[in-house]
Amino acid sequence: MQLVCITDLHGRLDALQRILADAGHPDVVLLGGDITNFGSPSDAARVIQVAQQQAPTVLAVAGNCDSAAIEQELDRLGVALHGRGFLCGGVGIHGLSAIPPWKRGMYQLTEEELEAALQRGYAAIEGARQHVLLAHVPPQGMKADRTFFWVHAGSEAVRSFIDRVQPALVFCGHIHEGRGIETSGRTTVVNCGFAGRGEYATAELADDDVYVVLRSAP
Repeated sequence: MQLVCITDLHGRLDALQRILADAGHPDVVLLGGDITNFGSPSDAARVIQVAQQQAPTVLAVAGNCDSAAIEQELDRLGVALHGRGFLCGGVGIHGLSAIPPWKRGMYQLTEEELEAALQRGYAAIEGARQHVLLAHVPPQGMKADRTFFWVHAGSEAVRSFIDRVQPALVFCGHIHEGRGIETSGRTTVVNCGFAGRGEYATAELADDDVYVVLRSAP
């Protein structure tokens, strides 16, 4: 199975089109939050519609620069993954929107709410052969969540979940400068970077193996 993950698009439809042209025709496109830049549900819907022209399956979570209204629009469009699980060819994918409390005016949830959503989504795919988590916020205390000021701005709930459950693959974003691939136990953690400038990630899942590549669209 081929996955393309795009995080932190911030409403840049031109960048999305470049990424999708560069990525080819994956099985699944994952949109990992900050789909808009404090935009409207109709802005998010346009992004989803463009992505659906490229892949048979599109799944999405909302980021801190989105909103609860955008979360509802993702649900209406049938692509919402927050607190839910999706099974495809033996691969289970579940998702997590928002961030822990940080700044006013952003889409954020408490760590307890994030933990509950992680558990709900995981329960729906627990028997899958491979396990993928799509979270807007990175796990706390890793390179993926380290800002330019060397502050760790990730989620404790996500980090605890990874340590306890050990999913095969975690896609995240939020901290643009945290782009990279690292491991935590048996888990590969991928901060996909800033899609607004053409950055994204691909993954191929075959048997028990996961092959991840960071890419930049021309």
